[in-house]
Amino acid sequence: MRRARVVLCALAVVVGVGLSGCGLFDRPPPEKPVRTLAPPTAASSPSADPATVKNSEGCRLLTPKERRSLAGENLETVVPVPPIKDVLLCKWVKTLSSPVTTAIRVISQPVQTWARTLPTIIDSRIASKQTSDALTDRLQTAKRQILRGTDDISDKRACSYFSLLLEVSDKKKKGQVEALAYQGTANGDFTVGWQRCGEGVHTELIYEEPGLQVSPALGQSVIRLGKIAHGRAVKKLQ
Repeated sequence: MRRARVVLCALAVVVGVGLSGCGLFDRPPPEKPVRTLAPPTAASSPSADPATVKNSEGCRLLTPKERRSLAGENLETVVPVPPIKDVLLCKWVKTLSSPVTTAIRVISQPVQTWARTLPTIIDSRIASKQTSDALTDRLQTAKRQILRGTDDISDKRACSYFSLLLEVSDKKKKGQVEALAYQGTANGDFTVGWQRCGEGVHTELIYEEPGLQVSPALGQSVIRLGKIAHGRAVKKLQ
């Protein structure tokens, strides 16, 4: 897949990752592509049955045709992972035999479940000392609310935490509930991530490809598939 190398940082996913080249964090690019949000840790269990995983609800969030429209080739192999309660998760890859492969990962979960991952992320934002006193106070308030328990947190409040993290990176992103980001690597590759918080669900879609270069068309394709997956997840999780 040949794409012109144009780095777009109009929107930035700051949930769990620093973006090189976007002025968000003053640190060198990572050695390997970094996911924007690690999936919740599953309880220890036997290895997942690949056939069961492939037919899971998470793997129904994108069709083969939709995945092919992004990758330019069929991605039918599913990485086997144990099921996680209240989480729709699937990762399709070109091959399991190589650590570097074309892959699409999607993870959707109720916003209350997603919010439980935030205290550590909030701590890292505060520790970076790149936030104003007012934003630091708001981050600390959000953390206290989350630590009291997320079951009673409204969908709107949970997504306000997402917006707050975006605002920490750029005040112009205040109130936004959707974001796209390109995560650069030391060898010049990129991992493209999209997230949305809305309708009671947080969804993230990540695309990676060896030698991947960024273009506006790539970003739009990731956004399109992310919205499709999110729409289906909302129906499944409600």
